[in-house]
Amino acid sequence: MNRIARLLLWLVIAAAGTLQAQTYDLTNDRMPVVYLSGFWRFHTGDDPSWANPNLDDSHWALLHGDRLWNAAPEYAGYSGLAWYRFKVKIPAKYDQISLDLPHILTCYEVYADGKLLGSYGKMPPHPVPYSGGFNKIYVLPRSPHVERTIVFSIRVWHWPALSRFYGGGPLYGGGLVGKTEDVNAMDEQLRGDRHWVFSSTLILALLQTLAAAGSLALFLLRRSEREYLWFSLVLVSSACVSWLALSYYFNVWPMVTHNQIEAALLGPCINLAEIAFYYTLLKGERTPLFWVAVSASILSIFYNFIFGMQGSNTSTWFLGQDLFMLPVYVWILALLFARAYQNFEDARLLLAPVVLQKASLLFQQFSILTFTLGWQQRFDFRIRLTDWPFRIELVQVVDVIFLMTMLAILILRFTRTRSHEELYAIEVEGARSVQQFLIPQQMPHIDGLVFQSEYRPAREVGGDFFQVIPDRIDGSALIVVGDVAGKGLQAGMLATLIVGALRTAATFTTDPEQIMHTLNNRLCDRGNATCLALKITASGVVTLVNAGHLPPYLNGSEMIVEGSLPLGTLPGIDFPVLHLQLRDGDSLMLMSDGIAEAQNQSGRLFGFSRVNELLRSRISANDLANAAQSFGQTDDITVLEIVRAGSAVTA
Repeated sequence: MNRIARLLLWLVIAAAGTLQAQTYDLTNDRMPVVYLSGFWRFHTGDDPSWANPNLDDSHWALLHGDRLWNAAPEYAGYSGLAWYRFKVKIPAKYDQISLDLPHILTCYEVYADGKLLGSYGKMPPHPVPYSGGFNKIYVLPRSPHVERTIVFSIRVWHWPALSRFYGGGPLYGGGLVGKTEDVNAMDEQLRGDRHWVFSSTLILALLQTLAAAGSLALFLLRRSEREYLWFSLVLVSSACVSWLALSYYFNVWPMVTHNQIEAALLGPCINLAEIAFYYTLLKGERTPLFWVAVSASILSIFYNFIFGMQGSNTSTWFLGQDLFMLPVYVWILALLFARAYQNFEDARLLLAPVVLQKASLLFQQFSILTFTLGWQQRFDFRIRLTDWPFRIELVQVVDVIFLMTMLAILILRFTRTRSHEELYAIEVEGARSVQQFLIPQQMPHIDGLVFQSEYRPAREVGGDFFQVIPDRIDGSALIVVGDVAGKGLQAGMLATLIVGALRTAATFTTDPEQIMHTLNNRLCDRGNATCLALKITASGVVTLVNAGHLPPYLNGSEMIVEGSLPLGTLPGIDFPVLHLQLRDGDSLMLMSDGIAEAQNQSGRLFGFSRVNELLRSRISANDLANAAQSFGQTDDITVLEIVRAGSAVTA
């Protein structure tokens, strides 16, 4: 009985529509604009004669002019060509009429009394699917002031790739027809309403753009920490997706081009930038899963360019997208959980927002896939939380939460790193003040000896050291030159320890051999250092002990000194001892390996042959240090020249 009642009701509605539903009357309306939200005549197929205003279309089906044609079950899934027809009565007082049509899927041509008014997209025989943009206004030619009836015909082509989940026809409600100035005014109001609907997308795009600029600014302040750069690229790519969506809402786009830009370019860019960001931030390793994630992101570019919704089987395309996206999400989450378990502070802070973001994206992709497969109809491409006061989507809310959390974490990280730097700077400054003990500020006055020294550390704190300690009793001098293994603050602190031990030992003895044994015992299990110790008596007799240091140069020629292990290598080792006599005018040049190891931009070393050549020309300590430093300093440079000038000459 219920079926019979429904059938009778449908026949009544159809009969009423047959009489007047497809005719809109401006002559009886108070407003000079009428909404085209009633019934339109509809027929599948294609025939150019269907644009003829005299065509008898009474046998055509009736469909709502503000709904897609798949609202009628018999046309669900239909694609290809179809026609709409409706009539509008125009009063004599209206000489300028405009037709405002909504976005009609996918492409169409519109005729008024059989004459082409305009088109949207590219129609067969060479169709190209277009989408986006506001309602489109078509102005009819002026006519004499007589009452008339205009027959509008719309030839529609619907893209097969969309027919699986969207029917053809009007997408955003019915159109308008009426006086041109009033249609334009109402269309402008509709544009404003549509801007308000998509304001959440605009806000998200602005936030992502501003956050990308902020992250880039952090990188410019700290160029060594590339995680800020990678996160900026993540945000730039995400912002481009949001701006592209806004452009798609308000401007006409070829669908395939839009899909390829979003899926084949911006999507993989986001994935690759995310991989680089989390790899840098969380100190990731290049595991097999890492390479699978990178390979999937790269392969998705080619996949989307080739299969980017150009065929009718869109569910296969979405399934392929999900398969390429999944390894990236799995790698990110696996690395995040591993580092959080290892008590990485940044990983523990990121855990909740990243899991929430990836879960929402996976849920959306799963909804899209199941929608295209026809398994469910509740969620389609955008999972909306609300449509009032404006449209808000689940992914947008999660993206904002993730963005705010991530910026807070990066700023906290930047502040923490800055605090560490300030603390380190204080420590370095303290080390500098201590290092004044490593290098004598002024050479002591020793009769018969003239000193010239150059000390140029490669960093804030150097690891080279030398000391000149005079013996006021017998007029001799103890001279020690050394080079600690390593660079920077740690090497400087070890050098400070050596100098302290040396000065303490010199209060008991000035014998170079005993000095070496004392220093070696102090350095065992603490570090290594090459060292050269020599004692010069008032008569010019030199006792020289070497612990793996470069041999000195006597009058520009390298001395032959037996090699040995550096200080701190083994306890109780013996060091070779050498004796020589300095005559008036003789010079000894002592240096660290920072001279020979200077390196230019092409990787070429300064080298010992160049050192020998310069010393044979009787170059000064200052000129030798300048030559090595100009060539390309990579290590601490120390040069100490000792000249015996006789007892009458003072320093």
